[in-house]
Amino acid sequence: MTRNIRLALALAAVASLFAAAPLVAEDSDHADHHHQLIRIFEGRVRPAVQTLGAADALGWLNYTSRIARVSFAREVAKKLTCTSPGSFRIDGERLISGDIQATQFATLCNLAPGEYDYQVTLRSGIGVGQGGEKTIDGKIVVQ
Repeated sequence: MTRNIRLALALAAVASLFAAAPLVAEDSDHADHHHQLIRIFEGRVRPAVQTLGAADALGWLNYTSRIARVSFAREVAKKLTCTSPGSFRIDGERLISGDIQATQFATLCNLAPGEYDYQVTLRSGIGVGQGGEKTIDGKIVVQ
């Protein structure tokens, strides 16, 4: 079975899990909060602008064969309304997620109302010959 067919089957399985039930986090910071999901595609994120309610947490699902990483300006960390930022950490001047492999996701807890720009960086992993890094811009609006 080719790598692309395996990736498509894995993505279909993950998508069916998300379609079957809303995402609800299990740890104390995220308990009883709904997650909104941003999908990472090659060259774009959907939705490009994600609107959230004050109690919504957020997740990014990687639909590419590349490694994805989501990042915000460091100041966004001051706008988190939780004690655990999910999959994110401060790295220099950025608030960044860990590596998001194909079919995996990263989560970010609740943010204070406002508008937040972010970037998704896609890079090739070992054995993935797609070359170079690609950056995709997105926006979150918390009401």
